[in-house]
Amino acid sequence: MKKQENAHTKKFDELGILIVMIALFVFLAIASPFFLKVENIQNLLLQSVFVMLVGFGMTFVLTIGGIDLSVGSILGYSGAVTGMVIAAGGGVFPAILAGLGTGAGFGIINGLLITQLKIAPFLVTFAMSSVVRGILLLSTTNGAVSGFAVPEFTYLAQGYIAGLPIPVFITIIVFVILLFLFKFTSFGRNVTAIGSNREVAFLSGVSCGKITVGVYMLSGLLAALSGVLLAARLTAVQSEMGSGYEMDAIAAAVIGGTSMAGGKGSIVGAIIGAVILGMISNGLDLLSVNQFYRQIIVGAIIIIAVALERFTSRKAQRV
Repeated sequence: MKKQENAHTKKFDELGILIVMIALFVFLAIASPFFLKVENIQNLLLQSVFVMLVGFGMTFVLTIGGIDLSVGSILGYSGAVTGMVIAAGGGVFPAILAGLGTGAGFGIINGLLITQLKIAPFLVTFAMSSVVRGILLLSTTNGAVSGFAVPEFTYLAQGYIAGLPIPVFITIIVFVILLFLFKFTSFGRNVTAIGSNREVAFLSGVSCGKITVGVYMLSGLLAALSGVLLAARLTAVQSEMGSGYEMDAIAAAVIGGTSMAGGKGSIVGAIIGAVILGMISNGLDLLSVNQFYRQIIVGAIIIIAVALERFTSRKAQRV
């Protein structure tokens, strides 16, 4: 009965944010004659997928009851590693593997520090963010990482398949895989179980430590994938690339109905949340409004979304 209520609540949350997204879409279509142009919609989708990929990983992390503040730095450094390998003549495929491996590796370290040393996820990932950002700063001491704009690599971010930008196509594939992983595998069910009540999950035979390490590895891997695609799009990696993506990823997940208290997450919601953030940014550009307002709006949205989630959770508990 409780599972049915949770499923009903999740569908209601997803429907609610979908209505918000549609309302924002209609408002921007009316407010700006340029919003509905094909080029702008393609650009909006392209802007959204980088946050979306990181948001997928953050959804898993928040659902298990953790948080990952290192994803922005991992995104930036993974993109830099990919670029440096290509620039050194290592080839595109090995470079991409190196970038993805870098992100997954940092994610595993996060997970091991959290599970083995029993340090709070906030502290571990905050410290890791500083460490990885420092490594990226050292890597860009003599200027941005560049010299890797070979056609085979830039095509990943600048090419099209069936009218869709390739990063959007890749994100769709990743979404399908993660949706299956989250909803229809024991791994996904265990992630939700641990987030709901870690002690009960442990007593039920769930390997909480391994699942937690796996979740942080996945978060690092998805941040790295976003970094690889972003590097291919920008054709250079600056020292601040990826900065602030952790907040956008948290916002996308929370707007999408994922609980910061753990035990509830939505991969579909993360897509809607990321698109809403993309529309806010795109709308501010089209309406010639300072992008600094975006930070204010995102922060306010996170507070409102968390407050609403807590309110509905308490109301459900009373019922």
